Amino acid sequence: MHDLLDALDVAVVVSRQAPWQLAALQSALAADLSREWSGGVLVVVDGASGAAGRAARATLADHHPRARRTILTLPRRLGTAAAADLALAEATGHYVALIDAATRPSPGTLRALTEALEADHDALWAAPRSAGLAVLRRLAFLDLGGFDPELRGTAAVGDLARRATIEGWSLLTVPEAHAHRDGRPDHGASRRARRAPEPPHRRPWSGNALPLWLPRARRAVIREDLA
Repeated sequence: MHDLLDALDVAVVVSRQAPWQLAALQSALAADLSREWSGGVLVVVDGASGAAGRAARATLADHHPRARRTILTLPRRLGTAAAADLALAEATGHYVALIDAATRPSPGTLRALTEALEADHDALWAAPRSAGLAVLRRLAFLDLGGFDPELRGTAAVGDLARRATIEGWSLLTVPEAHAHRDGRPDHGASRRARRAPEPPHRRPWSGNALPLWLPRARRAVIREDLA
């Protein structure tokens, strides 16, 4: 019998998380998806430390034996929005659960979010009330241009939400879906990567911009498919 979750891929963005957080996330995903799940997992190591990169690979190798498992390593940090764009462009599932590596879904959450999208064909994404996790309709996300890779955090999400709403998509919050998100480590303001202010003449991001950006961004990506 077809399981709806087999149409779901999982994309995890790793940046500054500790190895124990990556292990906890993969254990939570395995509990939520089951050993028989045959979707795909893409872990994007976004300029993370060597220890985090090794932990990302090891914890993925220990879980999801029937899934397609891929590590995408970015030698320098591009930011969550850019990493998410690369992951969703590589994914093949009808739906993709985009997860910050410091977030752990509660049992049943991925199914609840995916079922919400399956029931509402006008919805681009479904998310719990807490941040750090959303299930997206992959092709629609790409057609809209994904996230603007020059924006960060809530600015990137808000920009995509604005474009999606203009195109008639709805955005779902699913109260019965829950996830835990760890607090972010304090690395100090002096060590935070800062982007230059957006030039006033820069065109707004759109569906036409993503196909132009992707080939250049992919040149730096190191891909490893786990057996």
